[in-house]
Amino acid sequence: MGKVMFGLSVSLDGFIADKNDDVSQVFAWFINAWENFHEIAGDALNENGVVIMGHRSFNMIDSENGWVFPDGTAPDWPVIVLQSQARESVKKGRTQFHFVTDGIESAIAKAREIAGEKNIALHGASAVQQALKAGLLDELHMSIAHVLLGEGIRLFDHLGPQPIQLERIRMLESPGATHLSFRVVK
Repeated sequence: MGKVMFGLSVSLDGFIADKNDDVSQVFAWFINAWENFHEIAGDALNENGVVIMGHRSFNMIDSENGWVFPDGTAPDWPVIVLQSQARESVKKGRTQFHFVTDGIESAIAKAREIAGEKNIALHGASAVQQALKAGLLDELHMSIAHVLLGEGIRLFDHLGPQPIQLERIRMLESPGATHLSFRVVK
């Protein structure tokens, strides 16, 4: 069974996007680190079997062509969207979207069915926060951009009063970012 994990870029003060949902500052390091991408991110394209995201993230990537990366490539991962309104599954471009209305536990159960032995990747602050709070996240991989945004979409909000213990499994430097990986201690 694959791991439940995320890999996101974040500002040093903990934001994954500025107040206007702009991620350019937290991904600026990416331009200078492309030749080291495999070392930084691993083989996510082959290791991930499905992605879970919140409705806010879905709204940002939704198009008639499905999920298309800024470089024009499109992953073929199925996507499970957490939302409150029921909706039928739909295929757009290479992306099969499924919609789950009964919480992160149900989304992860459906993701395990789809992903098989591959990893389940979380995308966006809401999905990460829900999985962490529910004790369902196995690993987190953060690229900490060398920038302070001051305000925006905070990655680690709404986790509750109980500490979540982490074990560092990797640290790597690249131009413009520090990459940290942690295992969630359960």
